[in-house]
Amino acid sequence: MQQDPDVVVELKSKTKGVVNPQAVRWIAFIVITVSLVVCTVLCILAIWDFTKTDAVWRAVTTFIVVSIATAIFAFVNEKLG
Repeated sequence: MQQDPDVVVELKSKTKGVVNPQAVRWIAFIVITVSLVVCTVLCILAIWDFTKTDAVWRAVTTFIVVSIATAIFAFVNEKLG
């Protein structure tokens, strides 16, 4: 009697990256979330005149730059891997 060979079929392709994609996604999520919380707090402080509005605009633009850079890094990491 002949035995059937074991066949392994992967239905979902594994995502590979230069750096572990799962770790990159988590770090990106944490960085963006912390930036968003800091910007929100600064905006609330500016509304109540506890800080200058100049600091708020700098924080918001920094948040945008950090978020875009983090998202681009996560995307490129998954595509290059």
